[in-house]
Amino acid sequence: MKKAFLLFLAVIFTLSSLQAQNDRGDSIPGRKKVAVVLSGGGALGAIHVGALKVIEEAGIPVDMVVGTSMGSIVGALYSVGYTSNDIAQMFRSMDWIDLFLDRDAQNRLTLSERDKQNTYIYERDFYVGGNQDPRPGGVIRGTNVERVFGYYLKDFSDSINFLTDMPRQFACVATDLVDDEQVVLTNGNLVKSIRSSMSIPGVFTPVRMGDMVLVDGGAKNNFAADVARQLGADIVIGVKFEGVINPNKQFRSLMDVMERSAGSDVTRRSTENERFCDLVIKVPVTGYSSGSFTGSALDSLMQRGEDATRAKLDTLMLLKAQAGDDHKTIQAHRYPIIKSALNIEDDDKGLLDLRNNNTVVASIGARYDNEDIIAFQLNGHYYMGGKINKDLDLTLRLGLRSMLRLGFDMEPWKFKKMGLGYEIWYKYSDLYNRGHRSANMSVIYQKANVKLFSLDAMNFDCELGFGWEHYHFFKELWNEYNEMKFNSNEHYFNYHARVRYNNEDNRYFTRRGMRAEAQYAYYTDNFAQWKDHSGFSALMAMWQMTFPLAENTHIRPRVQTRMVFGDDLPITAFNVIGGPTYGKYFPQQLPLEGFGHSEFFDSKFLSASLRLQQRITGRHYAMLDASVAEHNEKLSNIFDRKPIWGVQLGYYYNSGVAGPLGASIGWSSHTHRLHFYVTLGLEF
Repeated sequence: MKKAFLLFLAVIFTLSSLQAQNDRGDSIPGRKKVAVVLSGGGALGAIHVGALKVIEEAGIPVDMVVGTSMGSIVGALYSVGYTSNDIAQMFRSMDWIDLFLDRDAQNRLTLSERDKQNTYIYERDFYVGGNQDPRPGGVIRGTNVERVFGYYLKDFSDSINFLTDMPRQFACVATDLVDDEQVVLTNGNLVKSIRSSMSIPGVFTPVRMGDMVLVDGGAKNNFAADVARQLGADIVIGVKFEGVINPNKQFRSLMDVMERSAGSDVTRRSTENERFCDLVIKVPVTGYSSGSFTGSALDSLMQRGEDATRAKLDTLMLLKAQAGDDHKTIQAHRYPIIKSALNIEDDDKGLLDLRNNNTVVASIGARYDNEDIIAFQLNGHYYMGGKINKDLDLTLRLGLRSMLRLGFDMEPWKFKKMGLGYEIWYKYSDLYNRGHRSANMSVIYQKANVKLFSLDAMNFDCELGFGWEHYHFFKELWNEYNEMKFNSNEHYFNYHARVRYNNEDNRYFTRRGMRAEAQYAYYTDNFAQWKDHSGFSALMAMWQMTFPLAENTHIRPRVQTRMVFGDDLPITAFNVIGGPTYGKYFPQQLPLEGFGHSEFFDSKFLSASLRLQQRITGRHYAMLDASVAEHNEKLSNIFDRKPIWGVQLGYYYNSGVAGPLGASIGWSSHTHRLHFYVTLGLEF
């Protein structure tokens, strides 16, 4: 009886152990464990999506995925239950430029922070006073990578065991910089793990886990078939790209030599690891590189992965027979496909606190157009902190319009500031009269500003203050078209108020949102009067809103006006209309479609315009603008003249971080001339 009881306990213990093993996925009763190994390779990792499509169609029971770098991203998504079709949609829809940058969503920035993000190509923060570098060992933090895949993997965001707590077992490979060894990640934070595995050294900041400093696993093991065997896989299917080295390549550049020498050991290990596979699917990627993240390139790579895997279908079916047919469908909690990290709706929609005490943020911008030629702008912003937050800002612009700006702000209450500012410009510009160049003019423009109160919040800001402006015209070349008379020196004091609202989703390629602004200023030459009588005043207002007509078609109506009231007005207070952007040549300048160059108009001005924006494909856009305007010296007579109208057609490529690259051609009834404009880069 005692022996029977002990035998009964032994059977129960054995069955329990087998059940526990089954729950952990350590073994699969009745069949063999199948693992798929996915290599790294940046954009070349798209081949894995096509390969998984065929593996799914064949009904291969995939129990484990082991990935490196981009293979870890695809592998993690597949392991939690996304299908190859789901992942293909992600690849096609994703704005990869936004993904690999640290840009923040517009709706989580104050308007001043948004202006800065839409002006500079790159910014880098530094801690001063002995604090630790906030971005050690890399140019990019990878915050948007974590946001995107945190969104898709949110059901597995806690610290988990990748071998027991996921629908499919998963492991990814990283490299520890401390001991220069491979690290196999099988537990912890899933998003942090794949972020570690794809952290290209020097590009992305390493990920710190305990005592480890982790970077891209491709530096040690880009095809981890050996890891799959170590984790208990019985059948291993490997997918890797097949790169062909050009035998005629001379390796003349330093980068060519470094890339080849650094990758030789990894390539050798990748080849050696093929022996751990029952099937190796090699996908030809000739013509593409790890940076080929365009839509057409990704589609082509996915198709190549599918074709290469389909060519091995007979072998796949044999492996399926060896594994045994005990396949269960895995379902994931799927989330709507997003186009960008900036489209994610965060649970916390409040403003981001981007400031750290004793931090300097350095920014750089560069652009080209056929009028300014090349321009550079540098900015340094020092957040001093303290009981009352204090900021010091320095901006330097170099080009035909050069500028130096200094600013100091105090923030007694959050988002509410007081401050001082000074800027000096050297501007060289051409003046036009009905499309004819009438003068070449150089001016030094100075401006000082006292900010009595300002509110800088999400989508909204306002300012009250007073200031001083000075114009010194020191070089003027006139011709027969000139009708303007400038005093060599003009200066005045002003009291001003401004309010802005902006919830547009993108500054340059807007798909939704409204932008509105109103400014009022009262000008004097002695704080009270102008030329011994009442001062003059200027009112500016603008409103525009973008509406969708279809998914890729949008319209944007805009109304803008500037009215100047008073007697003995200086020429520098008159309306300046035309040019591509607000304030490019004169502070009061308003752009108007169809007007390539700026001209002086009467003191009362009103215009309306309509833009049709069509996304052609990918990042390519066509824009058609039409405008109509009225102007007069008297407000009551503003509609007495024949309206001025203009049209403009442009093509632009959204390069992302570098800004719009494109050209436009315009014509107006005022100038009766065509104007051609080329722009490359963010506006400043």
